[in-house]
Amino acid sequence: MTGVVSRIALRTADTTAQASGDSVHAEAHPYSALYQLVQPDTAELAAARAAGKASRSGSELRIKLLNGKTATFLDDTTAGLKTSLPRYAGYLESIHSHVIHVLQYEGSGAYIVVDDSTGGSTIVFGKPVASPDGTRFVLTSMAGAGAGYDASMIEVWRMVGRKPEKEFSYDTENGPWEASDAVWRDSITIDFDKNTFVSFDKPDKKAPGRLTWTGTTWVFSDR
Repeated sequence: MTGVVSRIALRTADTTAQASGDSVHAEAHPYSALYQLVQPDTAELAAARAAGKASRSGSELRIKLLNGKTATFLDDTTAGLKTSLPRYAGYLESIHSHVIHVLQYEGSGAYIVVDDSTGGSTIVFGKPVASPDGTRFVLTSMAGAGAGYDASMIEVWRMVGRKPEKEFSYDTENGPWEASDAVWRDSITIDFDKNTFVSFDKPDKKAPGRLTWTGTTWVFSDR
C-alpha cells in the first residue's frame, strides 16, 4: 500500500485551470472492472462540478488553488501494481482541503488530502470525514475476509495549521471487528459501525461503536 506514494505525480504551475463541464476521459484500461470506475459522467465529474475548482483533461486531474497555481495529478495506466488513477472525490470546506481518491489495481486505493491554498498533500488510507469544527477528520478502512489488500483501522487526524497530523490510530486487523461508516456526533465524539465477519455467504454482523476525545486521548465506549 505504501508504494502509492511513489506512483502519484503532482506538480504546480503558474497558470490556472478553470473548472469546466468537460467529461472525464479515461483511455481503455487493461482491467475492465477498474475501467468501469473511470468512465465519463462518473462520480468524479459530479464532484468536480459541485466543487467548481477541479477539471480533467485526458489523463490529467487539475485543481485550481487559491494561490493562483494549479495542482496536477497524472494517471499511471501501467499494467499491474503500478496502476494509479487519481479521481476527484470532493471538497471539505471546514478543513480547507480537496480530496482525491487514488484507484489502484488491487484494493480500494488511497486518498490524498490536498490543501486548497498551498497544494500541500497528505496520503491517507481511508476517505476522510471532517469534524463539525474543522479541527480534525476521521477515516476507516476494512481489510475484510478476502485478500486483505486494504488496511484495517480507524484513525483520527488533527489539523495543525494547514497540515494534517495523525492523532490516533487503532489497528483492527486481528481484532473481533472492523470499523466503517464513521460520522461525527459532535466535534469530540465519533460514531461508527463495528463489522464482525460471519461467513462468506452472509453479510457482516454490525454493532454500534463510539470513539470519544477525553481532552488528552481518544477512547472507545458503547452507545
